[in-house]
Amino acid sequence: MIDTGGGLRDSRYAVGAVPGVPPRLGPHRRPSAEAMAIVGQTASVVADRPVALAEAFYRHLFVLAPGVRDMFPEDMTAQNERLCRALLWSIQSLASPDQYAAGMERRLRVLGSDHAKRFGVEPEHYPYVGHALVRAVRDVTGDWTVATSSAWIWVYDWMSAHMLGEAD
Repeated sequence: MIDTGGGLRDSRYAVGAVPGVPPRLGPHRRPSAEAMAIVGQTASVVADRPVALAEAFYRHLFVLAPGVRDMFPEDMTAQNERLCRALLWSIQSLASPDQYAAGMERRLRVLGSDHAKRFGVEPEHYPYVGHALVRAVRDVTGDWTVATSSAWIWVYDWMSAHMLGEAD
């Protein structure tokens, strides 16, 4: 576990799981190069199987948070494609911070605001989305370690903080 400050301990991040994970990890802290390398490796597998990723993501999301199912269309084909494009763009942006960083942070804030206004997404939905995403990536890649899990959680926490408008 990692001390996240204020005496709190966060079991989502195993000490030593990702080299360079800071001792006071928080959602506002940009993922390390090591974490991004791990995410980048698994993202290449995910990029080759976008439909499987989207289907696994929504399957997990609707089990974890059945109340959100009504927020989505019955036919999920177009939604699956949008999810894949957004996720892959985000990963590419994080992997190339010099080229994309400022634009990505701005786009994430707009995306978060848009989801809140248009679809009724609440801050409490974000943890469910994060769990569903990590489980979906695990399902699609098949090769999963504690380091991989920690890296994806760190990246998602950082992205969701920007979507919620809480990032520094």
